[in-house]
Amino acid sequence: MADIEKKSADYKSAGDDLHDTYHRLHPQVLTQFEDEMPKIWGRKWKANTTIGKLNTVLLHRPGKEFLSVGNPTPWPPYEDSWRAWRMMEKPNLDELVEHHETLVDAFKGEGVEVIIRKPDPYDPPYTVKSIYCDDVAHPAVYGHIIMRMYDSIRKGEELPTYQTLAEHGIPVVGMVFGDGMVEGGPCGWLDEKHAIIEVHFPRGNTREPGVMRANEWGQNQYANIIKAQDPEVDIRMGPGYGTRKGTIHYSMVDRHTTVGEASYYDHYLTDWMETEMDWNFIKPPDDLVSIDTRGFAKGPDCGVVLEPMKIITSDQYPKATKWFESVGIEVVEVHIDSLIRPRNSGSIHCLVGTLDRDPEPMSY
Repeated sequence: MADIEKKSADYKSAGDDLHDTYHRLHPQVLTQFEDEMPKIWGRKWKANTTIGKLNTVLLHRPGKEFLSVGNPTPWPPYEDSWRAWRMMEKPNLDELVEHHETLVDAFKGEGVEVIIRKPDPYDPPYTVKSIYCDDVAHPAVYGHIIMRMYDSIRKGEELPTYQTLAEHGIPVVGMVFGDGMVEGGPCGWLDEKHAIIEVHFPRGNTREPGVMRANEWGQNQYANIIKAQDPEVDIRMGPGYGTRKGTIHYSMVDRHTTVGEASYYDHYLTDWMETEMDWNFIKPPDDLVSIDTRGFAKGPDCGVVLEPMKIITSDQYPKATKWFESVGIEVVEVHIDSLIRPRNSGSIHCLVGTLDRDPEPMSY
């Protein structure tokens, strides 16, 4: 009995000592996740700007998935055509890799850190559109959000993207789940307090009510994560009628500055931008304006902003480069034509996942 009493006393004494330790030496502390990021996550992983100086990007090295092109797709309707693989031509893996390495070297030459996403993990490999890293993960106010892709050829990119971000200490602060769908292309930061989230619309099936609602649910999830981090961010969400709204940030070259005309875009969007952000449009020459596949006017490809008034873009359009330079925009050209339109299905902007940028300058 004495032994039991001694054990009980010892247990109580230890409990009292632990209680004192917690309250006297280990009180709960109130801190901000963002403030602790440099210590815990290595740096402040922020990219909630399109024009702040670019520090780190995510790229995908073309791999064995391209060797599957020409076989029946592993998703319905199991066709073997190039179109079924969303290819414009039979891919040459050596050329794709060469152009990828050209892009890597160009970024490194500009002092930008390049993180290469983990390769396709599937059997058979199939994610031939995983080269377009901008679509599958996008920045919140800080950290990144894993999107949920629309169609079979792109579903599956989420896992290696998540694993890569985690391996490099980049916090994933949310994922789109349920039947929500959102891809990154038409989602963009206009500045650190204004963002747009659009339904991507390359497909006519967006007219189906269930698909539309799923897209809207994806939009809501993305917006809610941003709002939870910074309630002051003004997020405009659109139903997705194409590039008239969704890719205006692709044409940005400076703070609150887009190459194009306001008339190219939905006037409700540009009214908001001009009224609340004093937006500026740089009108390109008529011979550099094209009509996209949905019938909307667009100016020359502005590529990816390296810093305000400095872009990296493809060397396909020397006339556009000459004009950019004439209006004070510095241009870094790269030869990567096997990775982008018209030989492939995306742009240089699509290729580049933005992981870290400096805050954008408020004035000059």
